[in-house]
Amino acid sequence: MATGLILVLIVGALGYLGIIYTSPALILLSICCGVMLFLGYGYILYMMFRVKCRIQIPIVMAEQEEGVMICAVTENRSRLPLPKVVYRIDYQNSFGRKKRKLSIQTAADAKSSSRMSVEVAAKSSGNYTFRLVRVRFYGLLGIGYLTRYVRYEERLSIMPKITPVMIEVGLASRYFQGEAEVYDDKTGGDDVSEVFQIRSFQPGDKIQNIHWKLSAKEDELMVRENSLPMGCPVVILLDISGGQKETEKQRNHFFEMVISISFGLVEKQCPHYIAWYDEKEHDLIRVRVDTEEKVYYFILLLYGAVQSREKMDIALLYQENYRGETAVTKIEMNLAGKLIVAGTEIEDFAKAEIRV
Repeated sequence: MATGLILVLIVGALGYLGIIYTSPALILLSICCGVMLFLGYGYILYMMFRVKCRIQIPIVMAEQEEGVMICAVTENRSRLPLPKVVYRIDYQNSFGRKKRKLSIQTAADAKSSSRMSVEVAAKSSGNYTFRLVRVRFYGLLGIGYLTRYVRYEERLSIMPKITPVMIEVGLASRYFQGEAEVYDDKTGGDDVSEVFQIRSFQPGDKIQNIHWKLSAKEDELMVRENSLPMGCPVVILLDISGGQKETEKQRNHFFEMVISISFGLVEKQCPHYIAWYDEKEHDLIRVRVDTEEKVYYFILLLYGAVQSREKMDIALLYQENYRGETAVTKIEMNLAGKLIVAGTEIEDFAKAEIRV
């Protein structure tokens, strides 16, 4: 816009000087420049209405420090070429405070679509939002431009690095039989609220488990075998509340710890709960993790959480929400990278042996 004002002032100055000094040449030059300026900006204005601009990210998920291609897509529906268009993109991590900027310059031929890609290295894990905030359209000479402000968003999830962790699952965790809504599909147990199977009577079966109606029908004793609840012996509490003043490096370390320990527990076939407070939901969020798919599921949920401004006592909040539930091991982590396992602080999770 400043360039356009300068050009208008130059044309006006030429006309003014031509009138003062009664110079037909200056007046003619001023008129010619004015016509060219009018046609130039008219051309840009026309192209603004005939060109569609958007951004595109070909993937929805990538690994930390992996290069990601951000595409500027320009669809020119007019019969005239677009010599230059500049995209201004802002992007920010959902857990970060710093907003970064990106510019992409491209062009488009008449009646065609063009794609210009720029590689961005996402150094921090988290949910990134890429916003196309404005597009500048330039004329044929590339001097003047007009700006169109737009609101177009694309999202990208950057997964943290997974570090091998030494985890030892004790007998108390291995044979833990706490309450759960998930049951073992291979072994029976003592939970009378869920029937595992109905089978023939075997020595040692309890009389109260005999299904008398079915036994009379089958002409042999049939018993109900109860289900075995697959409880979670480990609870991981994540403190993502505000006021911690963590650095970007500490935040990356936090997410690396969370996903690495969770993956390690899954590999040891140790189901566990992961819980955190989400200000958006005004409640504690808890996810049961027992497969690799669940690890990625809870990470994406965690990325979408809104941090509370006040410091939260996650351990106390969890105890209030899940009274009566027991666990073998409690693991606590915060955004500053602090890790506490069963009351003991661990300095380097990658080198320590975590016993649950």
